Amino acid sequence: MTGGLSIMEEAQKKAVPSTVLASLALQRVRASTCILVNLDAVAHNVKVLRGLAGQNTGIMGVVKGGAYGSGMLPVVEVLLEEGVEELSVATVAEGVYLRKHSIEAPITVLGNLSACEVDDVLKHRLVPTLSWAAPLAARPAHTLVYPDGSRLSVAINIDTGMSRYGVQPEDLPALVTALDDLNVPIASMYTHFQASINEPEKNKKQLDIFLEATESYKSRPLTRHVAATTGCVQGLGTDLDLIRPGGAITGLSSGSDEESAGLFAECGFLPALSVVGRPTFFKQLPPGRGIGYAATYQTSGHEWIANLATGWSDGLSRRLSNNGVVKRVKTGDQCPIVGRVSMDSITIRLPEAPAEDEVFQVISDDFDEHTSAVGLARSLEAAVYEMPGNWSTRLPRVYTRHSTIAKVCPSLEYTC
Repeated sequence: MTGGLSIMEEAQKKAVPSTVLASLALQRVRASTCILVNLDAVAHNVKVLRGLAGQNTGIMGVVKGGAYGSGMLPVVEVLLEEGVEELSVATVAEGVYLRKHSIEAPITVLGNLSACEVDDVLKHRLVPTLSWAAPLAARPAHTLVYPDGSRLSVAINIDTGMSRYGVQPEDLPALVTALDDLNVPIASMYTHFQASINEPEKNKKQLDIFLEATESYKSRPLTRHVAATTGCVQGLGTDLDLIRPGGAITGLSSGSDEESAGLFAECGFLPALSVVGRPTFFKQLPPGRGIGYAATYQTSGHEWIANLATGWSDGLSRRLSNNGVVKRVKTGDQCPIVGRVSMDSITIRLPEAPAEDEVFQVISDDFDEHTSAVGLARSLEAAVYEMPGNWSTRLPRVYTRHSTIAKVCPSLEYTC
């Protein structure tokens, strides 16, 4: 943990203040609100992950769901710059998207393969996941080849306790035999932990089951991996061939409870994504004014009320109506969301009139208990990954790298 904190302190010393980058970002997109993604944080998080992994352990970066909402291609570019060995996604379509954008690294598809996807897997040189041989059984074995003539290779998901996809450990030998009969090499074997960061003993049981099930295949030219974000923090399976982090790449804890989030933060991870904005209008209202649809909030005195141009159509949960806060960056004040979160706008209460150039964070790039992704998830009883993952492409996105603006994605003109 000490090493992680040292890396984080070094990164923070080099960083340009987030208020400066946020102001520059809003100027560049000529909009009052935008999504800001700090790619320096991604590069930093890769270094943290290297420190958590074994000396001879590689990284398979999970970039599904648009790299957990931060944007797939910009994040992938940084991962490859930082030497990440392999990538993985949830769907064949995501893998095809990466190939069409000239990403040549090995790509494993973590979702269970369906027969209708085999042609695309072969055409785009993807490594699909199997829990059984059924998707390949209907095809002649000689057709299971990539365009360069090499044989299709697959990953095997072993169900050690998650009880979703995955072959049962006792059925693994039969699946391996079936693949051998089809002359389909096995690229990797993996499992996925069920329990949260603060329950390592449960995940340790799964690790033991996995190690026992795969012991007899260690001599084969395949990799084994179990440690996603949770396992990386717990130190479980981090000395196998690969670790398989997803949320940690963009600084997202896999658990929102205080203990899990605290253990994650202590490793030195930096959240990459924030949602920043400036008020589009503000005024002082007298006592007794109802705000927003159905007047669910009533002013109790003379109150400064400001509008921010984002709402549930962008990805902000409507459940934050009269329940959430926005961070005033200049002072650190928590400004309550008053009235309903509507489709395109929220209203917040301020202690006084804001300055013209003030910046507010709707989602903050930290571990704040109210405004960060983990804090919002805890408040809403949601998954941390939902907080950045739910945002649409209506807000423009700005990516920063080396403490300057690296890429601007205009509203509705990009794909996460």
